[in-house]
Amino acid sequence: MAEATLNGIITDDGGLPCEYRFVYGPAAGPGGSTPWSGGWLVTGDTFSAKITGLLGNTNYYFRAEARNSKGSAVGSILNFITTKPSTSLMAVQVLPAINITENAARIRGVVVNSMGQTGQVRFHYGTTTKYGIVTSWQQGFATGDEFHADIQGLSPETGYHFIAEFKANPSIFSADASFWTLAEMGGMVLLDEQMLQLLEESL
Repeated sequence: MAEATLNGIITDDGGLPCEYRFVYGPAAGPGGSTPWSGGWLVTGDTFSAKITGLLGNTNYYFRAEARNSKGSAVGSILNFITTKPSTSLMAVQVLPAINITENAARIRGVVVNSMGQTGQVRFHYGTTTKYGIVTSWQQGFATGDEFHADIQGLSPETGYHFIAEFKANPSIFSADASFWTLAEMGGMVLLDEQMLQLLEESL
């Protein structure tokens, strides 16, 4: 497993203190994010966040974001390459969550090194690092195999933590990762052409 510390600076606070976060992922359109933090940063202040559970020897992209009641700002996309993972220890890692909605997400993992064994995998997840919810076991995974679980019943605009477990001999766990669910869209109503015509006739 690999980890990195991301750094940023507030270049212009717009006249009000800001909070910050980082978005990151192994593609140019980052998919993972750290929780919004701070709330007191002003022009010239630096900030950072440590991210874990990254794939080894992989190019990651990231950018910083800041916001306050006046608006939000997005930094330039930068990149870094993680170090090559050790091949002497059994290891499992999580990948950035995808397909994130208000109430659901797909959490993912990969068996980095099974030491020649075939085992079973599952995830632990929840709103804190105590997790509390466990997915079903999936059978037959070894080095290089990716796996996922589609989880539902999540709360909108909420941070969730998750780890992967690989059970062979012994059972091992990945580092923690996290994601935020989307905010609810509200009472948006879409009208088709016939409904619009009836509304126009009633006016």
